[in-house]
Amino acid sequence: MKKRIVFLLTLAILAIASCSYKHYTYLKAAEERESFTPAQQKEYDAFIWRAERRDRDALPSSFRTCQSELRVRSDVSGYDPTYQPSTKGLADLKVSASSDFSAKELDALVAEIRKLHSGPITIVDLRSETHGLLNGDHLSLYGQENWDNMGLTHEQIIENEKQIIHGLVGKEIETGGTSRGGRTTKMLVTSAETEEELCARKGVGYLRLTVLDHCFADPRSIDAFVSFVKDMPEDTWLHIHCQAGMGRTNMFLVFYDFMRNTDVPVKDVVYRHFMQGGNFQLYDGMKENEAEWKIPLAKEKVEMIPLVHEYIKEQKPKGYKVPWSQWKTRFKS
Repeated sequence: MKKRIVFLLTLAILAIASCSYKHYTYLKAAEERESFTPAQQKEYDAFIWRAERRDRDALPSSFRTCQSELRVRSDVSGYDPTYQPSTKGLADLKVSASSDFSAKELDALVAEIRKLHSGPITIVDLRSETHGLLNGDHLSLYGQENWDNMGLTHEQIIENEKQIIHGLVGKEIETGGTSRGGRTTKMLVTSAETEEELCARKGVGYLRLTVLDHCFADPRSIDAFVSFVKDMPEDTWLHIHCQAGMGRTNMFLVFYDFMRNTDVPVKDVVYRHFMQGGNFQLYDGMKENEAEWKIPLAKEKVEMIPLVHEYIKEQKPKGYKVPWSQWKTRFKS
Protein backbone atom coordinates (compact mmCIF):
# COMPACT_ATOMS: atom_id res chain seq x y z
CA MET A 1 0.00 0.00 0.00
CA LYS A 2 2.83 2.39 0.92
CA LYS A 3 4.59 1.64 -2.39
CA ARG A 4 1.39 2.43 -4.28
CA ILE A 5 1.01 5.77 -2.45
CA VAL A 6 4.64 6.67 -3.18
CA PHE A 7 4.11 5.72 -6.85
CA LEU A 8 0.99 7.89 -7.14
CA LEU A 9 2.74 10.82 -5.44
CA THR A 10 5.64 10.49 -7.85
CA LEU A 11 3.25 10.57 -10.82
CA ALA A 12 1.56 13.66 -9.39
CA ILE A 13 4.90 15.46 -8.93
CA LEU A 14 5.93 14.59 -12.48
CA ALA A 15 2.59 15.86 -13.82
CA ILE A 16 3.00 19.16 -11.95
CA ALA A 17 6.56 19.49 -13.21
CA SER A 18 5.52 18.88 -16.82
CA CYS A 19 2.83 21.58 -16.50
CA SER A 20 5.26 24.01 -14.87
CA TYR A 21 7.92 23.68 -17.56
CA LYS A 22 6.09 23.97 -20.85
CA HIS A 23 8.13 24.51 -23.98
CA TYR A 24 8.05 28.16 -25.04
CA THR A 25 10.04 28.79 -28.20
CA TYR A 26 9.94 32.57 -28.04
CA LEU A 27 10.66 33.35 -24.38
CA LYS A 28 13.87 35.27 -25.18
CA ALA A 29 13.03 36.55 -28.66
CA ALA A 30 12.02 40.07 -27.56
CA GLU A 31 15.27 40.56 -25.65
CA GLU A 32 17.33 39.26 -28.56
CA ARG A 33 15.72 41.83 -30.88
CA GLU A 34 16.76 44.59 -28.50
CA SER A 35 20.44 43.57 -28.53
CA PHE A 36 21.28 44.32 -32.16
CA THR A 37 24.80 45.56 -32.87
CA PRO A 38 25.36 48.96 -34.55
CA ALA A 39 26.22 47.11 -37.77
CA GLN A 40 22.93 45.19 -37.67
CA GLN A 41 21.03 48.37 -36.85
CA LYS A 42 22.37 50.16 -39.91
CA GLU A 43 20.24 47.96 -42.18
CA TYR A 44 17.15 49.58 -40.64
CA ASP A 45 18.29 53.22 -40.66
CA ALA A 46 15.52 55.69 -41.51
CA PHE A 47 15.56 57.11 -45.03
CA ILE A 48 12.42 59.31 -45.13
CA TRP A 49 9.98 61.34 -43.05
CA ARG A 50 6.64 59.59 -43.50
CA ALA A 51 3.64 61.96 -43.48
CA GLU A 52 0.90 60.10 -41.62
CA ARG A 53 -1.91 62.38 -40.36
CA ARG A 54 -2.85 65.77 -41.73
CA ASP A 55 -3.97 68.39 -39.23
CA ARG A 56 -7.72 68.17 -39.80
CA ASP A 57 -10.91 68.46 -37.76
CA ALA A 58 -11.71 64.73 -37.73
CA LEU A 59 -11.19 61.58 -35.69
CA PRO A 60 -7.95 59.71 -36.37
CA SER A 61 -8.13 56.52 -38.44
CA SER A 62 -9.43 53.31 -36.85
CA PHE A 63 -10.93 55.12 -33.85
CA ARG A 64 -12.93 52.72 -31.68
CA THR A 65 -14.07 52.17 -28.09
CA CYS A 66 -15.05 49.02 -26.23
CA GLN A 67 -18.66 50.09 -26.72
CA SER A 68 -18.21 49.71 -30.50
CA GLU A 69 -20.14 47.02 -32.37
CA LEU A 70 -18.61 43.55 -32.77
CA ARG A 71 -18.49 42.77 -36.48
CA VAL A 72 -17.64 39.49 -38.17
CA ARG A 73 -14.38 40.17 -39.99
CA SER A 74 -12.88 38.89 -43.21
CA ASP A 75 -11.31 35.46 -42.98
CA VAL A 76 -7.84 35.51 -41.37
CA SER A 77 -5.73 32.40 -40.87
CA GLY A 78 -6.45 31.12 -37.37
CA TYR A 79 -9.71 33.10 -37.06
CA ASP A 80 -13.11 31.35 -36.96
CA PRO A 81 -15.79 33.76 -38.23
CA THR A 82 -18.53 31.57 -36.72
CA TYR A 83 -17.17 31.96 -33.18
CA GLN A 84 -19.11 34.35 -30.94
CA PRO A 85 -16.89 35.62 -28.10
CA SER A 86 -18.10 36.49 -24.64
CA THR A 87 -18.74 40.21 -24.12
CA LYS A 88 -18.50 39.94 -20.33
CA GLY A 89 -17.00 43.16 -18.94
CA LEU A 90 -16.20 44.56 -22.40
CA ALA A 91 -18.51 47.58 -22.43
CA ASP A 92 -17.30 48.57 -18.96
CA LEU A 93 -13.69 49.05 -20.12
CA LYS A 94 -12.61 52.70 -20.05
CA VAL A 95 -10.38 52.46 -23.11
CA SER A 96 -10.35 53.51 -26.74
CA ALA A 97 -7.92 53.10 -29.61
CA SER A 98 -6.89 54.55 -32.96
CA SER A 99 -4.00 55.30 -35.27
CA ASP A 100 -1.63 58.11 -34.32
CA PHE A 101 -3.08 61.62 -34.67
CA SER A 102 -2.45 65.21 -35.67
CA ALA A 103 -3.01 68.10 -33.26
CA LYS A 104 -6.63 68.71 -34.33
CA GLU A 105 -7.36 64.98 -34.44
CA LEU A 106 -6.34 64.79 -30.77
CA ASP A 107 -8.95 67.45 -30.05
CA ALA A 108 -11.56 65.39 -31.92
CA LEU A 109 -10.78 62.13 -30.12
CA VAL A 110 -10.83 63.83 -26.70
CA ALA A 111 -14.22 65.33 -27.57
CA GLU A 112 -15.48 61.87 -28.58
CA ILE A 113 -14.23 60.30 -25.33
CA ARG A 114 -15.93 63.10 -23.37
CA LYS A 115 -19.28 61.78 -24.62
CA LEU A 116 -18.62 58.69 -22.49
CA HIS A 117 -16.27 59.84 -19.74
CA SER A 118 -15.72 62.99 -17.66
CA GLY A 119 -12.61 61.92 -15.72
CA PRO A 120 -8.88 61.97 -16.58
CA ILE A 121 -7.63 60.73 -19.96
CA THR A 122 -4.18 59.27 -20.63
CA ILE A 123 -2.75 58.66 -24.09
CA VAL A 124 -0.71 55.43 -24.34
CA ASP A 125 1.77 55.87 -27.19
CA LEU A 126 3.27 52.50 -28.22
CA ARG A 127 5.66 53.64 -30.95
CA SER A 128 9.40 52.95 -30.81
CA GLU A 129 9.98 54.86 -34.05
CA THR A 130 10.83 58.59 -33.90
CA HIS A 131 7.71 60.71 -34.44
CA GLY A 132 6.22 64.10 -33.67
CA LEU A 133 3.98 66.96 -34.70
CA LEU A 134 5.41 69.13 -37.49
CA ASN A 135 3.24 72.12 -38.45
CA GLY A 136 0.43 70.26 -36.64
CA ASP A 137 0.75 67.22 -38.92
CA HIS A 138 1.93 63.88 -37.57
CA LEU A 139 5.13 62.54 -39.17
CA SER A 140 7.63 59.83 -38.32
CA LEU A 141 11.06 58.71 -39.42
CA TYR A 142 10.74 55.53 -41.46
CA GLY A 143 13.32 52.80 -42.16
CA GLN A 144 13.04 49.21 -43.35
CA GLU A 145 10.22 47.37 -41.49
CA ASN A 146 9.79 50.58 -39.46
CA TRP A 147 12.66 49.44 -37.20
CA ASP A 148 14.85 52.57 -37.28
CA ASN A 149 15.32 52.55 -33.49
CA MET A 150 16.00 48.82 -33.24
CA GLY A 151 18.48 48.12 -30.45
CA LEU A 152 18.23 51.51 -28.71
CA THR A 153 17.06 51.73 -25.11
CA HIS A 154 13.78 53.39 -24.17
CA GLU A 155 15.69 56.34 -22.72
CA GLN A 156 17.86 56.73 -25.83
CA ILE A 157 14.81 56.73 -28.10
CA ILE A 158 13.05 59.44 -26.06
CA GLU A 159 16.11 61.68 -25.78
CA ASN A 160 17.04 61.33 -29.46
CA GLU A 161 13.47 62.05 -30.50
CA LYS A 162 13.32 65.33 -28.57
CA GLN A 163 16.54 66.54 -30.14
CA ILE A 164 15.52 65.49 -33.65
CA ILE A 165 12.01 66.99 -33.51
CA HIS A 166 13.07 70.28 -31.94
CA GLY A 167 15.99 70.57 -34.34
CA LEU A 168 13.74 70.64 -37.41
CA VAL A 169 12.23 74.13 -36.95
CA GLY A 170 13.27 76.37 -39.82
CA LYS A 171 14.53 73.44 -41.89
CA GLU A 172 13.17 71.86 -45.05
CA ILE A 173 12.62 68.09 -44.96
CA GLU A 174 11.63 65.49 -47.54
CA THR A 175 8.46 63.49 -46.88
CA GLY A 176 7.25 60.42 -48.70
CA GLY A 177 6.10 56.82 -48.42
CA THR A 178 7.79 53.60 -47.38
CA SER A 179 9.64 52.79 -50.62
CA ARG A 180 13.20 53.88 -51.28
CA GLY A 181 13.46 56.06 -54.35
CA GLY A 182 9.74 56.86 -54.36
CA ARG A 183 8.11 60.22 -54.92
CA THR A 184 8.87 62.78 -52.21
CA THR A 185 7.57 66.21 -51.21
CA LYS A 186 9.49 69.04 -49.55
CA MET A 187 8.12 70.53 -46.32
CA LEU A 188 9.34 73.63 -44.49
CA VAL A 189 8.98 73.03 -40.74
CA THR A 190 7.65 76.12 -38.96
CA SER A 191 6.59 74.45 -35.69
CA ALA A 192 7.54 71.20 -34.00
CA GLU A 193 6.64 69.38 -30.79
CA THR A 194 6.78 65.85 -29.47
CA GLU A 195 3.57 63.97 -28.85
CA GLU A 196 4.20 64.21 -25.12
CA GLU A 197 4.41 68.00 -25.42
CA LEU A 198 1.21 68.11 -27.47
CA CYS A 199 -0.65 66.05 -24.83
CA ALA A 200 0.62 68.30 -22.03
CA ARG A 201 -0.53 71.36 -23.98
CA LYS A 202 -3.98 69.80 -24.46
CA GLY A 203 -4.31 68.79 -20.80
CA VAL A 204 -4.26 64.99 -21.18
CA GLY A 205 -1.90 62.44 -19.62
CA TYR A 206 0.76 60.62 -21.60
CA LEU A 207 2.53 57.26 -21.27
CA ARG A 208 5.21 56.27 -23.79
CA LEU A 209 6.10 52.63 -24.38
CA THR A 210 8.69 52.02 -27.10
CA VAL A 211 7.38 48.82 -28.72
CA LEU A 212 8.91 47.61 -31.97
CA ASP A 213 6.49 47.52 -34.92
CA HIS A 214 5.13 44.09 -36.01
CA CYS A 215 6.54 42.41 -32.88
CA PHE A 216 5.45 40.94 -29.58
CA ALA A 217 6.18 43.55 -26.91
CA ASP A 218 9.52 43.73 -25.11
CA PRO A 219 9.52 42.91 -21.36
CA ARG A 220 10.22 46.49 -20.25
CA SER A 221 7.12 47.77 -22.04
CA ILE A 222 4.88 45.07 -20.58
CA ASP A 223 6.26 45.71 -17.08
CA ALA A 224 5.71 49.47 -17.45
CA PHE A 225 2.16 49.03 -18.77
CA VAL A 226 1.10 46.61 -16.04
CA SER A 227 2.60 48.86 -13.36
CA PHE A 228 0.89 51.95 -14.77
CA VAL A 229 -2.54 50.32 -15.04
CA LYS A 230 -2.23 48.78 -11.57
CA ASP A 231 -1.52 52.15 -9.93
CA MET A 232 -3.61 54.57 -11.99
CA PRO A 233 -6.84 56.06 -10.57
CA GLU A 234 -9.90 53.93 -11.27
CA ASP A 235 -11.61 56.72 -13.21
CA THR A 236 -8.76 57.03 -15.76
CA TRP A 237 -9.64 56.52 -19.41
CA LEU A 238 -6.84 55.13 -21.61
CA HIS A 239 -6.53 55.91 -25.30
CA ILE A 240 -4.08 53.46 -26.90
CA HIS A 241 -2.40 53.97 -30.26
CA CYS A 242 0.55 52.90 -32.39
CA GLN A 243 1.06 54.04 -35.99
CA ALA A 244 -1.96 52.55 -37.79
CA GLY A 245 -3.85 51.52 -34.64
CA MET A 246 -3.98 47.90 -35.74
CA GLY A 247 -1.17 45.66 -34.43
CA ARG A 248 0.57 46.95 -31.31
CA THR A 249 -2.62 48.76 -30.34
CA ASN A 250 -4.72 45.59 -30.32
CA MET A 251 -2.02 43.72 -28.42
CA PHE A 252 -2.15 46.21 -25.56
CA LEU A 253 -5.97 46.40 -25.69
CA VAL A 254 -5.86 42.65 -25.10
CA PHE A 255 -3.42 43.07 -22.19
CA TYR A 256 -5.64 45.76 -20.65
CA ASP A 257 -8.70 43.53 -21.00
CA PHE A 258 -6.77 40.65 -19.37
CA MET A 259 -6.06 42.90 -16.38
CA ARG A 260 -9.67 44.00 -16.00
CA ASN A 261 -11.37 40.69 -16.90
CA THR A 262 -9.04 37.89 -15.85
CA ASP A 263 -11.82 35.29 -15.91
CA VAL A 264 -12.61 35.82 -19.62
CA PRO A 265 -10.74 33.26 -21.78
CA VAL A 266 -7.86 34.40 -23.99
CA LYS A 267 -9.67 33.44 -27.19
CA ASP A 268 -12.72 35.53 -26.32
CA VAL A 269 -10.64 38.60 -25.42
CA VAL A 270 -8.60 38.39 -28.64
CA TYR A 271 -11.69 37.82 -30.79
CA ARG A 272 -13.73 40.68 -29.38
CA HIS A 273 -10.99 43.27 -29.92
CA PHE A 274 -10.39 41.96 -33.43
CA MET A 275 -14.13 42.22 -34.14
CA GLN A 276 -14.11 45.86 -32.97
CA GLY A 277 -11.15 46.74 -35.22
CA GLY A 278 -7.43 46.20 -35.57
CA ASN A 279 -5.42 43.05 -36.20
CA PHE A 280 -6.10 39.48 -35.06
CA GLN A 281 -3.56 38.78 -32.32
CA LEU A 282 -3.73 34.99 -32.76
CA TYR A 283 -2.99 35.12 -36.50
CA ASP A 284 -0.70 32.16 -37.19
CA GLY A 285 1.28 33.66 -40.08
CA MET A 286 -0.15 31.28 -42.66
CA LYS A 287 -1.59 33.83 -45.08
CA GLU A 288 -0.82 33.08 -48.72
CA ASN A 289 2.31 34.95 -49.87
CA GLU A 290 3.03 36.23 -46.35
CA ALA A 291 6.44 37.88 -46.06
CA GLU A 292 8.85 35.28 -44.68
CA TRP A 293 10.18 37.57 -41.93
CA LYS A 294 6.67 38.15 -40.55
CA ILE A 295 5.81 34.48 -39.99
CA PRO A 296 7.89 33.87 -36.83
CA LEU A 297 6.71 37.22 -35.44
CA ALA A 298 3.08 36.07 -35.82
CA LYS A 299 3.82 32.70 -34.25
CA GLU A 300 5.58 34.41 -31.36
CA LYS A 301 2.40 36.34 -30.49
CA VAL A 302 0.29 33.18 -30.69
CA GLU A 303 2.57 31.55 -28.13
CA MET A 304 3.34 34.50 -25.84
CA ILE A 305 0.00 36.32 -25.52
CA PRO A 306 -1.67 33.41 -23.67
CA LEU A 307 1.38 33.31 -21.39
CA VAL A 308 0.81 37.00 -20.51
CA HIS A 309 -2.76 36.06 -19.58
CA GLU A 310 -1.42 33.28 -17.35
CA TYR A 311 0.92 35.79 -15.70
CA ILE A 312 -1.83 38.34 -15.09
CA LYS A 313 -4.26 35.75 -13.75
CA GLU A 314 -1.67 34.53 -11.25
CA GLN A 315 -0.18 37.89 -10.25
CA LYS A 316 -3.24 40.15 -10.06
CA PRO A 317 -4.36 38.77 -6.66
CA LYS A 318 -0.78 39.29 -5.41
CA GLY A 319 -0.60 42.91 -6.59
CA TYR A 320 1.79 42.09 -9.44
CA LYS A 321 4.71 41.91 -7.01
CA VAL A 322 6.65 39.88 -9.57
CA PRO A 323 7.08 41.74 -12.89
CA TRP A 324 6.49 39.95 -16.18
CA SER A 325 10.18 40.18 -17.11
CA GLN A 326 11.08 38.16 -14.02
CA TRP A 327 8.04 35.87 -13.94
CA LYS A 328 8.58 34.44 -17.41
CA THR A 329 12.11 33.29 -16.58
CA ARG A 330 10.63 30.41 -14.55
CA PHE A 331 9.95 28.59 -17.79
CA LYS A 332 12.58 26.73 -19.75
CA SER A 333 12.80 27.81 -23.38
